[in-house]
Amino acid sequence: MNNHNKIGTEITTMIKSIGIFIINFTWGAIQTVIGLVAFLALIGRPHYWYKGSIVTVKEGSWGGISLGAFIFIDTPIMKDRATDSDFVNHEYGHSLQSSKLGPLYLIIIGIPSLIWAAFFGNWRRAHKKSYYDFYTEQWADELAGVKRNGTVSGL
Repeated sequence: MNNHNKIGTEITTMIKSIGIFIINFTWGAIQTVIGLVAFLALIGRPHYWYKGSIVTVKEGSWGGISLGAFIFIDTPIMKDRATDSDFVNHEYGHSLQSSKLGPLYLIIIGIPSLIWAAFFGNWRRAHKKSYYDFYTEQWADELAGVKRNGTVSGL
């Protein structure tokens, strides 16, 4: 790829990222405002821009959550995985869901995903199901281009 094409691709990516950010602050305002409150509460933590979302790193080993234009991940993820990892891409997929569903995001994606994560761990283990088998997680992966290797992961 020559420099001209590379610059054009970078500009297109930047415009798309800014567009997703704006859509999440308007159409996805409900979850983005919740994310903004959490972001402000964690303002002293490390943050970085990722494809139209602001990623915040919070210590612990609790995983991650996406609230509109804001993604929150735990310290082990940040230390063990590259910033362009499948995990961060997966959370970015939830941000894309937010930009598509707007005010319906929390009802269709957010709450069911939280319930699946919090209360179905034993059921997933007993039935050899991946955390990523749930519709909310499969769609996030699909939107973000995350490919799973077919193994049972995230139990």
